[in-house]
Amino acid sequence: MFKFTGKVLSLTAVALMATSAISSAQSMDELVAAAKAEGQLTTIALPHSWCGYGDVIAGFKAKYPEITINELNPDAGSGDEIEAIKANKDNKGPQAPDVIDVGLSFGPSAKADGLIQPYKVSTWDTIPDSAKDADGYWYGDYYGVLAFGVNKAVVQNAPQDWADLQKPEYANSVALAGDPRTSNNAVMSVYASGLAAGGTGGQDAAAKG
Repeated sequence: MFKFTGKVLSLTAVALMATSAISSAQSMDELVAAAKAEGQLTTIALPHSWCGYGDVIAGFKAKYPEITINELNPDAGSGDEIEAIKANKDNKGPQAPDVIDVGLSFGPSAKADGLIQPYKVSTWDTIPDSAKDADGYWYGDYYGVLAFGVNKAVVQNAPQDWADLQKPEYANSVALAGDPRTSNNAVMSVYASGLAAGGTGGQDAAAKG
């Protein structure tokens, strides 16, 4: 029996950077001074091998040696990040994330639940309106595309489209990259399969996926 041979690999359609703590600083100099005074930045779900985060974190440490970076669960999914904020909502200690990187669908819901606060980066005006919250609660930082990752040592005929995954030859050989309840990768995979099945978008595509 094959296992995970037709693994579906998905990247976030749009990832969001949303601050869970707002600074009252009015300029970059004031923001840096406030961060140095606090002395610590807590991140979550930022694996060093993903989207150049390793170099970004190393560069931050070199530029601001006074600020300790506390990295929580680098392999967490978007849902895990939201739960970390909820669990530490009244906690100002090292377990409370200062910044999160989540999938597009998690930004508006986090705002509605009062879990994030607004902050507009210096390049705010260059970000398309469709990829940011008008009030600054979240914005699109990067995006990726969906692809099938196939173990060619086991599967000789790679699937060409979503419909192919229903063929008997791929039985027990397909897996999602994460849990659709918490992982944006998996959410977008289900959604994409629904669109391929004729879904019109929204709940219709989700149901058909």
